[in-house]
Amino acid sequence: MLADPRDAARALGLPTGSEPVREPLGEAPGAPERWSGGGRALIARRPLPEEAAHNHAAVFEALSRAGFPHIPRLLGFSGLATLEEEVPGLTALQVEPPPGSAAAAVGALAALHALPLREGLDWEKPPAELLPGAPPLYRLGFAAHEREAAGPGFAAAREALLAGPFGFAHRAATAANILLAPGRAWLVNFGAAGFGHQLFDVAAFLLTSGLNAPARRALAMEYARLRGLEPEATADLVDLAGIAWGVEELLGLPRRQVETLGDDAALAALNLAAVRIERGMREPAGGAPAAAAIRRALWG
Repeated sequence: MLADPRDAARALGLPTGSEPVREPLGEAPGAPERWSGGGRALIARRPLPEEAAHNHAAVFEALSRAGFPHIPRLLGFSGLATLEEEVPGLTALQVEPPPGSAAAAVGALAALHALPLREGLDWEKPPAELLPGAPPLYRLGFAAHEREAAGPGFAAAREALLAGPFGFAHRAATAANILLAPGRAWLVNFGAAGFGHQLFDVAAFLLTSGLNAPARRALAMEYARLRGLEPEATADLVDLAGIAWGVEELLGLPRRQVETLGDDAALAALNLAAVRIERGMREPAGGAPAAAAIRRALWG
C-alpha cells in the first residue's frame, strides 16, 4: 500500500472516519494506486527505488509551487507518495493518441524545459557525463562487422548531441509517463527528473507513442518553434537523440521486464514500447549524417 488511507481520505475531503476505496493500478512493485470516495478520486504515486520516490516528491512539489499547468494537481502527500488529482487521460500505450494530444504533449515538454527550475538529480555533472558512450551493441544481437561500422556514427552522434540543449528535464518522458486527452497532456512520474539533455525527452515520447516518421518530424519542429530553436536542425537532432536514447533504453529492457514479471499489463506496455522504439530508430525522421551512418551500419 503506497498511501495511508487516512491521508487519502483527507486529500479527498472525506468526513472523519470515512474509508476511501483503494484500487491498485498494477501488480508490479511501486505501481500507482487509485483512491476514491465522495465522488472524487486521486492517484497515489511513489516510484521505486526510494531515491526515485524522494526525487519524484521533491520535483512534483516544486512544479506545483511554480504553478506548472501540465501536471495533475497535487492534493497532498502520504509519506513519500504524492496524492495527485485524477485526470481524464490515458497513455499512448493504452489508446491511439486523441486529436491534438501529441502536440499538447510536445507543448508540455517545451514548457517544462523552459522553466528556470534547478531541482532533481545530476546538476553537479557536466553534460558529457550525461550522454551515453559507445553502446555495447553485441547485447542487442548486432554482429562484429555491424558494430565496427556503427562506431564512428555513434561517436559523431555524441559530439553533435553535446551541443544540447541541456537543462531541467523529465528524463523518462516515455508514452507511459504522459497522460493524453483531446488537446491536452499531463506529465507524471518524475522519479528520474533533473539535469539532462532536453531533446531526449522529446525523442522518448515521439518514439514510444507509435507515431510515424513524418509525424515525429513535424512535432519535433513544433517543439523547436515553441522553444525558439531552429526547426529543421532541431528535428534532425531529435531524430539523432532517438537513436542514442533508444539503444540505451533497449539495453535496459531485460532488467525492466524482470521487474514487471507478474504484471501482465505493465509487461505488455513495456514490450509495445520496445517494439515502437526499434521501429522508430530504423525509420528516418531527420537528416543528420550521423543518424544516416548508424542506420546504414545496423539496418542496411
